[in-house]
Amino acid sequence: MKLFISALIAVVLLVSMYSGRYYMGFVDLAPDVVNSRYANDESKFIALGSLQKGIEVHYRDEGLNAEENPDAPVLFLLHGIMASLHTWDGWVENLQDDFRIIRVDIPGFGLTGPYADGIYNVERAVDMLNQLSSELKIESFSLAGNSMGGLISWNFAVQYPEKVERLILLDSAGYSFDLPVMLKLLRTPILKDSMAFVTPKFIVTQTLSEVYGDDSKVTDETIERYHQLMLREGNRTAVVSVLESISDVENDKIKQLKVPTLIQWGEADNWIPLAHAENFAAEIEGAKLITYPGVGHIPMEEIPQQSANDAKDFLLYVIEEPQNIEPMQVTPVTL
Repeated sequence: MKLFISALIAVVLLVSMYSGRYYMGFVDLAPDVVNSRYANDESKFIALGSLQKGIEVHYRDEGLNAEENPDAPVLFLLHGIMASLHTWDGWVENLQDDFRIIRVDIPGFGLTGPYADGIYNVERAVDMLNQLSSELKIESFSLAGNSMGGLISWNFAVQYPEKVERLILLDSAGYSFDLPVMLKLLRTPILKDSMAFVTPKFIVTQTLSEVYGDDSKVTDETIERYHQLMLREGNRTAVVSVLESISDVENDKIKQLKVPTLIQWGEADNWIPLAHAENFAAEIEGAKLITYPGVGHIPMEEIPQQSANDAKDFLLYVIEEPQNIEPMQVTPVTL
């Protein structure tokens, strides 16, 4: 009995030690471990070539079935920094009856994981999306991106305008701004170098409280998912590399955008100011702007139904020839 109790105490201590190390982010999670928790029946992994060689991009192809609905409108979704394709769960739930939806874990994030060479830039991300859409034999589609995903989206639309039918930018990066404290800390030498070895869960909790306008909506499940996906092997160093690569945003091409564009923005965004939404609206001909009082940096996650419904209205309304969409307008939404 004494031997049993001693063994039990030893096991409890080991579990406690591991739990503490896990909480503080002293551990890496192997890809198969994270995949077992966050991949599902819709998850697919595809190996691409050229600039994407060496990784398998994780994506989900959901909503209207391509074989049963070959003419269904296609919508690609790109998440922001430190996030994953799971940030679009609410949109998929609300839009799956009207669209074929393809959401992607951008290289360096989620279940896709990092590039072996550690090089991240907008051009490489644009190439990933171009290759993926070509491999899926999708010639044209609508495209929605949040934050970093928005930066990739509008750059893609500039480079491949023939592929983008309509564009949605949600609190998108595009103009220079002061980094929020958390991201600024990740660019300091000491924290930047230690990021690969320690990522406490309370940091993830604090970050989510910053990007939500109403942090009471941040659930324990959401915190756990963000933390575990950050601990996926290679993802933490990728975050640091991505931050360095997008520090100086080139926005001179924004005026070249000619596709119908909707801009959705949380008025309580503490990361990218509301003024940037107005800049996008002013520089993109015919763009429509919708703002959400009290909402933060990730409207699709904080108010999924409202933001998805606004996106649906924009994506499905008929555009007269020649192409002209509604004049630029700011439409505050009361939640």
